Amino acid sequence: MRISLSRTKIGVSAALSAAAVLASVGVASAEPVPPTPPDARAIIESIAEPATPALYNSAQDNLVKGNYDVGFAALDALALAAPQDSNVPALQAFYRNAANDPGGRDAALERLGGLDPELHAAVERAIDIIATSAEAPVEWAPVYDGARTAIVVLGFGLADDGSMRDELIDRLTGAAAAATASPASPVVVTGGNPRNGVAEGDVMRTWLIDNGVAAERIYVENRANSTPQNAVLTQPLLRDIGAQSVVLATSANHVRRSISDFAIAGSNVIGAVSPDPESIPEVPALGLDSRLGLTVDATKVVGIPRVYE
Repeated sequence: MRISLSRTKIGVSAALSAAAVLASVGVASAEPVPPTPPDARAIIESIAEPATPALYNSAQDNLVKGNYDVGFAALDALALAAPQDSNVPALQAFYRNAANDPGGRDAALERLGGLDPELHAAVERAIDIIATSAEAPVEWAPVYDGARTAIVVLGFGLADDGSMRDELIDRLTGAAAAATASPASPVVVTGGNPRNGVAEGDVMRTWLIDNGVAAERIYVENRANSTPQNAVLTQPLLRDIGAQSVVLATSANHVRRSISDFAIAGSNVIGAVSPDPESIPEVPALGLDSRLGLTVDATKVVGIPRVYE
């Protein structure tokens, strides 16, 4: 749910109060700030219009950095100002979970269920996937199901001249080996971020063809600018080619994040490939205090806006 937020004209005393609470959650204001901010509820109730972009954006700016106290304070104020905005309890649920606060997570999920059952189901499912992706062993020797298993290669930033960096070549090397091992599997390359007029996906396709993968097996997604976008933007393509499962070609330090994003987006991820099948990477589990990146990505994959304008 994305709401349209309007700027509101408020009286001088209310403006000063709003400035105080926004300053307390890290939002700059041109208004003078009283030394002791008044109660958040009184501040919010003094504002005629529902919610403000500043509160929402302050919450997001802090939560993505793990500044939970400040971020949660902004969300709590926003919940008072915009009680029907389902993005607020959705963010509370995600980040209370990341902060290892199951009670706060469950309370937020309960509130979300009353506002938006569909988003509630998506957030609850994503939280479960984050836990599994963070802890489960990565399958580096998956069993391919012929044409129904797609090999998905995730892009990596090109050099300024449009050439590929070694890390991306490693990912493609693993994908090419997987394509040889499963000759019926389609290969999907995903990545935008153009450099020197060429996108990652297009350069990746050329490399694969030059290294023995038939052009007709390769499908290109060349708009994604992030891992969440890799996951979301490949879904229509995967459906079109009839892929029932996917194997990801990415870096070892990126694989848990990628598995989480693709699973939340709707893919059945059955494993990953490494550039050297004889040398399987070690990928340690992510503890409860190391899942913030997966959480940030999950909010994007399920469609919660990063900013309000």
